[in-house]
Amino acid sequence: MSVRPWHAVELGESQMGETRALFEQVFGHSMSEALWRWKYDGGRGCATGTRDEDGALLAHYGGTARTLVCEGQPLQAVQLGDVMVKVQARGILSRQGPFATATQAFLHDHIGSPGGFALGFGFPSARHTRLGEKLGLYTPLGEVLEVRWNTPSCPTPFWKRPWVCAPVDWSAAHTDARLDALWDALRQTAQGFVLPQRDARWWRHRFANHPDGPYRCWWVRGRFSRRILGAVVLRPGQGAAADWELLDWLGAVQDTPTLLAAARELAAHGGARALNSWLSQPLVRHLQALAPPPDGAQASEQPACPYCVTQRTAPAVPAALRNQPWWLTGGDTDFR
Repeated sequence: MSVRPWHAVELGESQMGETRALFEQVFGHSMSEALWRWKYDGGRGCATGTRDEDGALLAHYGGTARTLVCEGQPLQAVQLGDVMVKVQARGILSRQGPFATATQAFLHDHIGSPGGFALGFGFPSARHTRLGEKLGLYTPLGEVLEVRWNTPSCPTPFWKRPWVCAPVDWSAAHTDARLDALWDALRQTAQGFVLPQRDARWWRHRFANHPDGPYRCWWVRGRFSRRILGAVVLRPGQGAAADWELLDWLGAVQDTPTLLAAARELAAHGGARALNSWLSQPLVRHLQALAPPPDGAQASEQPACPYCVTQRTAPAVPAALRNQPWWLTGGDTDFR
C-alpha cells in the first residue's frame, strides 16, 4: 500500500500567515489579518489543511459557525469557505489528493461527531461542486442566481412613495431589538423555507463589523403608518452609474415587495442604473409569484453558483433540510 506524501493538520491563528499567503495565490487578492479574524476568531471558525512531507501547506478547508432554521427548529451548521488548493497541487484531485485529504479530515472532525456541527453547507464553484459530488462529499441542492433589476430612470417623488427610508444607526439602543423583531417576522412568515439565521447579532457581525465593507443599511417605514416594515442592506458600486448590490433584507414576507422597491429607489438615488442581487432560485421564483416586478424592472437573471450541503451529517438532521427550498441571499456568502 502506497503512503501518501501529505497529511491533514488543524489550522488556527498560528498558521494565519500561511493561510493568507495561500489565499492570495489562489484568489489573486489578499486577505487582511482583520478579515481572517472576522471569519475565524472567537470560536466562529475552524479550518483543516493538507501539508506535504516538507511541511508546505498545499490545501485549506475552512468553515464558520452558522445556525439554520428548518421546520421552526434551529440546527447548528458550519458554512464552508476558503476552499483552496495550491496551484502546483491542483492536478492531484483524486480521492486521496490534497483537496480530498483536507476536506475529508474537516468533515470527519467537525461534522456529525460528538460536539461537532449537524451539517455543512456552502457556495462552492461549479468545478468544486462537481469534484465534491464525484468524491462523495457534497450534495448539490440548487442554484444561486444573479438577478439584475433596472433602477427607475425617474425616481418616484418622495410624496408619492408609500415608504420612507432612514439609515440604520448601529450605536442606537433600539437597533438590535428592531432587527430581532424583523428577523422573527421573516422566520414566522417563511416557514416553508430553510433559513440561515439572520438575527441582530448576525446582521451586526456580517454588515456592521465586516472589515472590508462598505455596506449601507436602511430602515424602511410605512410613510403614513410610520411602522418599520423592514431593513435592507446595499453595497454601492465602484464609480458613477455602477450597479449597486442588494445583500439582504429583513421583514415579513408580505412586505418584501415594498422592501425591494425601496432598495431600487435607494440605488437609483445613489446614481446606479441597476440593482443586482444573488438569490437562491427558489427564492427568486417565490418573489416573482409574490409580486412580479414593475414593467422593465427585471432586466436579467443568470446562474451565479451552486449551493450544496455535505453528505456527512449528524443523524438528527431532518430530511426536510434537503427537500425544502432554501432562502439564500448574497449576504449569506462571506465574499459578496
